[in-house]
Amino acid sequence: MYNNLNQKLSDMRSGNYLIKVTSIGDKRPNKYYSKEYFVTIKYQVTDLNNPKRKFGVIVSGMGAKPIELNVDRELHPTNYFNWESFDDVLFDRLSRTQKSINEEGYYPKDRDTGRVVVK
Repeated sequence: MYNNLNQKLSDMRSGNYLIKVTSIGDKRPNKYYSKEYFVTIKYQVTDLNNPKRKFGVIVSGMGAKPIELNVDRELHPTNYFNWESFDDVLFDRLSRTQKSINEEGYYPKDRDTGRVVVK
């Protein structure tokens, strides 16, 4: 199922950083609201230019430190609704995350020199 999703994400060609879905969990119903369910999605962010790189850019909304590459991360929020298409909503959330990494991400700079620090 997620091979098609990974292909659609790579076809976007939004930049060097690519999101790859590694696992999709089972649907867990919400015990308080019958029209909502939860699914755990795990993904990895990879650098297409240098696949062995360990750290990437700094992205707002993902913490103050550079994001770790090739490490499983969990997609948040995990809730989905019965009236929505799961595949469409999942692709929308992942594509927005991928676009924000590629468009809003920046490399850390040294405070003294102002040059980009490569790790």
